[in-house]
Amino acid sequence: MGVCLLWTPQERVLPALDPADYAVAGNLYSRDGVSFLLRTVLARPSIRAILLCGKDATGSGAALVALMRDGLDAEGRIVGDGTRLHPEISREAVELFRRSVALHDARDAVRPEQIAALLRELRRPAEPFAPAPITFPYSEPAAAALPAAATGLLVRAGTVRQAYLRLIWHVLSFGVRGGTQHSSDQREILDVLTVVGDEPAGPAAFSHADWMPFTRESLGGRGADGGYSGYLGQFLEGGMPEGVSYTYGSRLRSFAGAIDQVAAIVADLRASGESRRAVAALWSPAQDIGSPSPPCLNLVQARLRAGPGDATPRLFLTAYFRSHDIFRAWASNAYGLRALQALIAERLGDLPLGDLAILSHSAHIYAHDWERAGELLAHHYRAADPRLARDARGSFVIAIEPPAILVRHYTPSGEHLQTFRGESARELGRQITPYVGEASHAIYLGQELQKAELAIALGRPEAYRQDLPLALDRPDFV
Repeated sequence: MGVCLLWTPQERVLPALDPADYAVAGNLYSRDGVSFLLRTVLARPSIRAILLCGKDATGSGAALVALMRDGLDAEGRIVGDGTRLHPEISREAVELFRRSVALHDARDAVRPEQIAALLRELRRPAEPFAPAPITFPYSEPAAAALPAAATGLLVRAGTVRQAYLRLIWHVLSFGVRGGTQHSSDQREILDVLTVVGDEPAGPAAFSHADWMPFTRESLGGRGADGGYSGYLGQFLEGGMPEGVSYTYGSRLRSFAGAIDQVAAIVADLRASGESRRAVAALWSPAQDIGSPSPPCLNLVQARLRAGPGDATPRLFLTAYFRSHDIFRAWASNAYGLRALQALIAERLGDLPLGDLAILSHSAHIYAHDWERAGELLAHHYRAADPRLARDARGSFVIAIEPPAILVRHYTPSGEHLQTFRGESARELGRQITPYVGEASHAIYLGQELQKAELAIALGRPEAYRQDLPLALDRPDFV
């Protein structure tokens, strides 16, 4: 007899069971676990019955019930559930399992005494269903795409170059594969907000790299007369090259052939530093509804805001793209927007720059660029060190005052905000989670808190120092 406890903790149930009543017990947390359950039972053919009990938090128990009731479809998925079993497990072995093993469905039975009573009442077939263990090899999966939220992703980076690599990684890893209005397929994430904070203001200092899919010369720069060349010229100036239906510059500087929206933004912010009306629209209903090539950049908004310690306000810029080719266009667009932000700040009296925020509704990479984008990542992308992650919500200092662990919360500039106290990593994790803004920072803090808890549990609180291994081998540690 096997006991499958689903999500109910084993330590709550097993002490109440007679070990003579079962051969193996375990949990079934995920639908993928159904394959491992099959592997276990097929390798131990003396198990002729399974008691399915406990809390079915993720539907894994329902998947097992569906398998026993309906079997597999032509693609090796559980009928009516969709869970795919490991391909190494033969269909014949699955059918043998279904014929030979009795599943007793007692889902939601969670009380130990209730489960013990059920186990005592069940009849157990005596003979093994196979003369020898049945085993199958296991291959590590190579997923073509990874699960993610249907919409909404935040990417923060210091420079455009750093953000560009992170965006490519995210789209290739989590982008949903599908068709487009063009001939090529794509991988796509909806509503990606990328925030760049430290990109230099001057084009000559931009973080461009020679491995990007455009050259610094084609990106362009700013001349002694204040004008722009290359792509920056098309982005920031109002001229219209022959044979082109629009440029971002023409929509920004001479919308409908007459309106300089950049000048209007500057005038609006000069009139009121609190304005939320410094907006430029690049979508023209008269021209773009029904057009085969409307502009991808649709809106730009500038804001003035002074942060803590700022002597003067900084200029922030937010842009919205309806469609964004991340591999070929995102970086050049970001440099163009940073140059626009710098131009507006200059006309307002050389104000310092705040963040550049770019919202890409459709952040995608086309199929013909997947291989090249992957090669670029292989040569140039490195995951950031969690210890070096800059969290806008602040930093934390961890110390031990037995029996408590202390966590002091500081602003990014070092001002002490509040102190948390607890006696376990779990307790403190619940307290500080709302004040942590970066996933990598949260992982780092979890590691540190667990080290601190371990030092207390071992009676060696002096062995803990944040960012250092536990000094358990040094009794004289001070």
